[in-house]
Amino acid sequence: MNKNTSSLLTKLTLAALVATAPAVYAQTSPGKFTSEPNKSLAEAHDSFVKKDMNASAEPIHKAADYVKKQSDKVAQDSKAGMQQAGAELDKLADGVKAGTVKSEAEMKKTYAKVNQQMAKCWHQTAAESKKAGKDANADLKKAGASLSASAKWSGQKLDAGTKASLDAMKEAGKATGAAAKASSEDVDKWFKSLGESIDDLGHKL
Repeated sequence: MNKNTSSLLTKLTLAALVATAPAVYAQTSPGKFTSEPNKSLAEAHDSFVKKDMNASAEPIHKAADYVKKQSDKVAQDSKAGMQQAGAELDKLADGVKAGTVKSEAEMKKTYAKVNQQMAKCWHQTAAESKKAGKDANADLKKAGASLSASAKWSGQKLDAGTKASLDAMKEAGKATGAAAKASSEDVDKWFKSLGESIDDLGHKL
């Protein structure tokens, strides 16, 4: 192999790496979160990537406190599950600070599991609301938000039916007047779709 050929191959290799870098980053980047607890978890992730472990641990503890406080808002049967999700984040934060958490993958896996547990708790709360004849839409939206976050952190894809349900729930939240209240048929459909996806994702984590 002559020098010119070697140089050409080197340039082509570098070009290929540059071209694929954005795609790889898009798959691994947590993206932007605008609500808790994932806003704090994303902040912790960014600090972890920068190797600033103290700065990473603090917002994880903040997220843990937020999650544990949600136990006051979920159904009685879901309180312990929400508390456990918060405790998992505190454990992760301690590990990050101590240097025992070695990879982004480990961090993201815990984030995903915590969000899946939160989704399950809110879904169970929606079930109690439905049983009591109350509007379960707000609880389902919280379950959907946590499910979406879990999928994002874990890199899993939600099926088309679940995505359609999540989109429909968002649109219902934007409506006003008579259209603001979702029909019982819609709520039942969303409830079933989210429940199946929450269980399915739980088996994958």
